[in-house]
Amino acid sequence: MTGEQTHVLIVEDSATQAMRLTALLEDEGMRVHCSVSAEEALDYLSGSRPDLIVIDYHLPSMQGDELCRQIRMNPATGDILMLILTDDVQDVIERQGLESGADDHLPKSADADGLMARIYALLRTQRRRPGSAVGLQPAYFQRHNVVIVDDSPTFLALVRHELSHDGYGMTTFVHGEEALDYVVREGCDCILVDLMMPGMDGIELCRRLDDYRSRSGLWFPVLMVTSRDSKEDMMRALEAGADDFVGKSSDTTILRARIRALLRRKLQRDEHERISVEFRSKELEVLRERSERESAERRAAVIEELEATNRQLKETQAQLIQAAKMASLGELVAGIAHEVNNPLAFVMSHLDTVQRSLDRVADSVLTLLPDADRPAFDKARVRLTDMRGGLERVRDLVTKLRTFSRLDEGEFKQADMRDSIESVLAILHHRVAKGVMVHTDYAANNMIWCHPAPLNQVVMNLVSNALDAVDGNGQVNVRTERDQETYRIIVADDGPGLAAGIRDRIFEPFFTTKPVGKGMGLGLAISYRIVQSHEGMIEVEPREGRGVRFVVSIPLGLREAR
Repeated sequence: MTGEQTHVLIVEDSATQAMRLTALLEDEGMRVHCSVSAEEALDYLSGSRPDLIVIDYHLPSMQGDELCRQIRMNPATGDILMLILTDDVQDVIERQGLESGADDHLPKSADADGLMARIYALLRTQRRRPGSAVGLQPAYFQRHNVVIVDDSPTFLALVRHELSHDGYGMTTFVHGEEALDYVVREGCDCILVDLMMPGMDGIELCRRLDDYRSRSGLWFPVLMVTSRDSKEDMMRALEAGADDFVGKSSDTTILRARIRALLRRKLQRDEHERISVEFRSKELEVLRERSERESAERRAAVIEELEATNRQLKETQAQLIQAAKMASLGELVAGIAHEVNNPLAFVMSHLDTVQRSLDRVADSVLTLLPDADRPAFDKARVRLTDMRGGLERVRDLVTKLRTFSRLDEGEFKQADMRDSIESVLAILHHRVAKGVMVHTDYAANNMIWCHPAPLNQVVMNLVSNALDAVDGNGQVNVRTERDQETYRIIVADDGPGLAAGIRDRIFEPFFTTKPVGKGMGLGLAISYRIVQSHEGMIEVEPREGRGVRFVVSIPLGLREAR
């Protein structure tokens, strides 16, 4: 290995051999930890993860091959490299060590160069992926607790002696009732049950143990051990809930192998259950996060929909209020224009009659009048001419009022925007203070296709705001211009302008910078909607401290588009 310092665990009960190996490995720059027993090594592995474990085959209590087996079977340590050392020259020892999961086997008599060559060869073939230790569950080792139920002291002593080499913890009982009570209270990893026992026999004990496993959800292997090795007894034991059946014999190799196989099944089953629980937990977490995300998205969608509905309601309310306001104003203006127009027509008709009659008799009257009265007669004739000029101005104002208030101008038609703008200025003339100058500059052609009445409303809102901005002293400029595609109405003032924080909100319904009672904040919002309905746009060009310039752009191709 390269990079990080190689970490080696030595499991050796000989202090002399442990010191020799430690010195040799530390001289190679490796970090070394020593354990004198397999149990101590397993405890160490619960908190640390070495790169290589060097194991003496002959250890007190648990043998080296059993230690290899337990390390290899644990998912958290299963990929650690292991090297077994032994003085035993029998091939069977080497075979047992390799079959237990060791990666290599070497005699203790091997010289230092040979040992280090083997170690470096193993490290080059390191099977652990880079960073594989990250994110793994901590290794957890415990001595398997094997419960033995048998009334034969000789067999119990033999089994205890043999199983001690595998590092098992053992609890023995003579009676099945005691063993069952212990398993329920303390649990176990494996239980050996004698077929023939005083009191509760092995078959009944197997039944009760199997019932307990079913009710509790806990699983531990049950091994039936008997000196009556018959097919009938085996069938009875397996049907009662035993997981395996083995006959008693002086050779305990088979018994040890069966116990190891059953414990492997338990370990695999427990690991599968642990993984399943973790998987279900992760799956539930994913489902919960997905549910929370979907719920948040639904809430956001509902909030967005409510906000949109609220905005629409505000805009509709604003339009209704302004429409009602404009309708009332239109009816009022139309009524005034009608009431003024009738007497105006009467007066102008009779004025014409008076003027024609006076012209017809003027020569005769002048010959009869003394020289002192002739100036009065001439003055009367001049006053008649002045009266005609004044009445014509009134008639022009009435015409503009009628143009502004025409109800049929809600339809889409061609209109002269110059006349519309002039009518708006006539309506707002009373608001033009002495210190305010209103300048107009019209394009050569002001005929466009539009809804005239709503556009009148836009112009009125913009001019009214401009007059409010100059506050009795300043200039308001109304200009029109056009190119091949767009007609523009531009309303500008030289008032104080708009603050930067207000510019983005001026088209919001009910937003206003005017004092309470001076405005509802609907004019620009409604103007924005009206221009949008004409497929146009309204832009504001604030120049802080130098006034505001509004530009209304209406496309000229609306007739073709409709």
